[in-house]
Amino acid sequence: MIIVLGVLATTVSIHYLLPHAGFFHAMHLIHRRLCYIPVILGALWFGLWGGVLTAAAISLAVLPLVFGMQCSLWENPEVVEIVFYFGIGTLMGFIVSQGERQRRHKEALEKELVTAERLATAGRTAAGIAHEVRTPLGSIQGAAEILAEDYPDDHPRRPFFDILNREIRRLARVMEDFLDLHRPLNLAPLSSDLTEVVRETIGVLAAQANERNVRLEYKAPEQLKARFDPDRLRQALVNLVQNAVQTSPANGRVCVEVSQQTDGIRFVIEDEGAGIPPENLERIFEPFFSRRPDGTGLGLTLARQIAESHGGSLTAENRPGQGARFILMLPAERQLSEQPGGGSA
Repeated sequence: MIIVLGVLATTVSIHYLLPHAGFFHAMHLIHRRLCYIPVILGALWFGLWGGVLTAAAISLAVLPLVFGMQCSLWENPEVVEIVFYFGIGTLMGFIVSQGERQRRHKEALEKELVTAERLATAGRTAAGIAHEVRTPLGSIQGAAEILAEDYPDDHPRRPFFDILNREIRRLARVMEDFLDLHRPLNLAPLSSDLTEVVRETIGVLAAQANERNVRLEYKAPEQLKARFDPDRLRQALVNLVQNAVQTSPANGRVCVEVSQQTDGIRFVIEDEGAGIPPENLERIFEPFFSRRPDGTGLGLTLARQIAESHGGSLTAENRPGQGARFILMLPAERQLSEQPGGGSA
C-alpha cells in the first residue's frame, strides 16, 4: 500500500510540475503512460478494489487539468486517459481477484483431500480393529450367558451378569454399526412393499416401546410397491424409530407415516420428546455424535447414508410444540403403486 501511494504521489507530482518545464508536451505524453503504473500495481496487489480505487485517485488528481483545457470534454485527451485508467484497473483487478479466488478454492480442495485421505486411513484402520474385536467379543458374550444360567434371578450376583451381558450387547452393536458405516453400501433393489417394511419395523421395536411405555403407531397405504433394498431400508427405519422411542417420555407416542408425494415417497417419524437444539439439527447426523450417554452416535449417520444411497434424503426438524420429526424421502422413480390403508401397534 505504501509503495502504491508513493508511486501515485510521484506520478501526480510530475503531472503538476510539467507546466514549468520547457519540454512540456513530450514529458506529458510520457507522464500519461506513467500513470498506469500505480493503477496496475494497485490491481496486482489488492485486486479489483485496488485497481478501481487507484484509478479513481489518479482521475481526481488530474481533474483540475481536465477542466483547465480549452476544449470539450469529449475532445479532451485527459478524459480518454481517465476512461482507460478505470478500464485497465477494473480488468486487471478482476483478473487478479479471480486468480486469487481460484487459488483459495484450490487450497481448500487440497486441504479437504488431505483431510479425507487421513480420515479414510483412520477409518480403514479402525474398521480392521473393530473386525478383530468382534470375534472375541462374541465368545465373551456366549461365555457370560452360559455363566449367568448358574445364577437364578434372585441371586445377589445375577445383576452383575445382567450388566455384563447388556454392555457386551451394546459394544457389539457399536462394532456392527461402525463396520456398516465403513463398508460400501452395495444395494440389492427389489420390487417390495414399503408398508410391509414399516409393519416389520414396528414389530421389531414393539417390545422395546412397551418397556418404555411408549405407543407405536403407523399410517400407511394398504400396499405401496417400490423398488428398493428392503434390508437396508428396514435398517434405516429401525434406527430412526428406535431413536424416537428412546427420546420419548413415558406414555409418549411415536408415529410413522408413509405417503405418496409428487416428488417421491415420504416417510415421517415423529416423537414427543424434548426436540433437538437448533444448533444440532445437522450435527446429529455426524458419526459418534449423540446426546444420550448410552448412544453410539452411528444410527442416524447410517440411516442418512442408506437414504442417500437410494438417491433420497434424510432431514430432521422440530415439531411445533414438542418433539422432533425425521423425514426420509425416496425418489419418485422408485415408486410403483399404492393402495389406501393404515394401522397401529
